[in-house]
Amino acid sequence: MRGLSRGGGLGLGVIVTVLLAAGSTAASTLVLDVESLRTGTGTTLTKARVVVQDGRIRAVGPWQEIPVPAGAVVRAARLATPGFIDAHTSAGLSGLRNVSAVLDQDELTDPDQSALRAIDGFDPRDPLLRFLLEHGVTTIQTGPGPANPIAGQAGIFRTHGDSADEMAIRSPSAMVFNLGEIPKATYAEGRGTSTRMGTAALIRERLTAAQRHRRGFFGGPHATDLGLDALREVTKGRLPAIFTASRADDIETALRITREFELDTIISSATEAYRVRPALRAAGVPVLVGPVMERVSTPETENASYENAAFVTQAGIPLAIRSGYESYVPKNRVLLFEAAVAAVNGLGADAALRAITLGAAEILGIADDYGSIEAGKVADLVLFDGDPFEYTSHVTAVIAGGQVVYER
Repeated sequence: MRGLSRGGGLGLGVIVTVLLAAGSTAASTLVLDVESLRTGTGTTLTKARVVVQDGRIRAVGPWQEIPVPAGAVVRAARLATPGFIDAHTSAGLSGLRNVSAVLDQDELTDPDQSALRAIDGFDPRDPLLRFLLEHGVTTIQTGPGPANPIAGQAGIFRTHGDSADEMAIRSPSAMVFNLGEIPKATYAEGRGTSTRMGTAALIRERLTAAQRHRRGFFGGPHATDLGLDALREVTKGRLPAIFTASRADDIETALRITREFELDTIISSATEAYRVRPALRAAGVPVLVGPVMERVSTPETENASYENAAFVTQAGIPLAIRSGYESYVPKNRVLLFEAAVAAVNGLGADAALRAITLGAAEILGIADDYGSIEAGKVADLVLFDGDPFEYTSHVTAVIAGGQVVYER
């Protein structure tokens, strides 16, 4: 698997890191005094202070060891966590309502949509993004839906902003491939694939064509094929491959294709990941589990287990929890609730929080800036009035890029 971006941890002891430059102005400084600070690294600090300046965390540590900069705005909170990261969703492409105007997650004209880019369909003003933000999600990886064997290129976006370009962290971030029942059923008139064998064959065929693709190889010296250009980046390991696969045999097919083409792969959905843990561990691929509470409505999901995330983590496989795609309103699962169910079914609170913060950031390759409350990182924090995994608790405020963007 690819080298994960690594942010330093706060360690077992209390470490104070102060990056405030001498003489710096405090006009844009926010100070959070938090009774319980869950950093996302597995460390919880009590009576902690977080200094935020110019959109980034400048200091973290005990109240008594970090002075309040002159002119800073001071805010108290009972509990704070990093902003949540949904590692694979279709939010921004599939809008809040079930009307065609906001359903842009699946292009149903060809089973190979490798030329598509999520940023071109991302609606920064869709109310669904606000719904996610109000539930603590500050960053998402969103991409084309489950209909096509080769769905297109995902992107990593903020959930707060005025334009897709402003909100984009990385675009493209991965190529999305789909295995299993849905791509089989998409093209009833025979224009696509109708079996698992056909789906895998189509993916192999296009990856092979991409490997051979050079300027002038097809159609003359100025030949251009946007899809093959993008797939060639996948075969070169410069663009990760996300394989959405639920059943154990589909996961094994994804791993088989990964070996054949030496891909940088992430397995998403992974309903039966617990059944193929040795293969996943040997392959060194991370897994995006979820939704944890998915419906058991087809043979693909009949072996779903609330303990899946726990089993994957116990096997030493890098894990994040995702919301995926939903066809009914409000079109997106609440990521915090999915993590909470995993937490009480063997994963534990610290690992569950990590799966929607630093663990997700590491898998997406953005952990240098996101995923934990550490000095130097982007100031994304969620404030609570109680334990985040307790159903009576509420998100009281969300801070994104150092700005308070939501208050309950």
